[in-house]
Amino acid sequence: WGDWSFIAAVLIGLAVGAVIGAAVEFVLIRPLYQRHIEQVLVTVGLGLVAVAAYQGIWGADPIPFFGPSWTSGTTSLMGAVIPNDRWLLIGAAAVLLLALIALLRYTRVGLIIRAGVENRAMVQALGIDVRRTFTLVFAIGGAAAALAGVLGAVYRSGVSPGDGTAMLIYAFIVVIIGGFGSIGGTAAAAVIVGLTQQLANYYLPSGIGDISVVQLLALVLLLKPSG
Repeated sequence: WGDWSFIAAVLIGLAVGAVIGAAVEFVLIRPLYQRHIEQVLVTVGLGLVAVAAYQGIWGADPIPFFGPSWTSGTTSLMGAVIPNDRWLLIGAAAVLLLALIALLRYTRVGLIIRAGVENRAMVQALGIDVRRTFTLVFAIGGAAAALAGVLGAVYRSGVSPGDGTAMLIYAFIVVIIGGFGSIGGTAAAAVIVGLTQQLANYYLPSGIGDISVVQLLALVLLLKPSG
């Protein structure tokens, strides 16, 4: 199959992720919109169940997965030799970020999403079905998560049950540092957290990178809790 297997994985992943995201919102989250603690418990529990199901069906061992043939090479930039799969991840992240910003700022759906987050009751009073819009938001989130899974598999050269769990804490930290509801802040926080961890691991003893990220989170919470 060659490169076509990667394209198929992306397309199938996007479709399956969108369907799962929409189903989770419709079945589990919609009845709990006014109960935030329960939302967290349900989604965390769902994550644990999904990992257990994965292990039960495919086992706990990593399954090899490779990206397009060109990602196995490297590119030199200003004296640094960078694996091409990193460019794939950076490019996909940039395209996704711009697409989300354009959706929220320049489309009617984006306007409804932003208004619904600020004052859901008022939007419903105007005769707009916010529930369908929020289902769409979860579908988009599921598709984005699926894309991250496929690209993460390229980065790791395989898929294993613990991949998502390992990144979950960093996702929380990035969102908190970036500020809830801020797409640009979250993107900036992702770069800051990633650079902080990698530079600390490179120049300091092993394991300091994770500690540095937690210290960065604590510093932001102390000085600017809003992110």
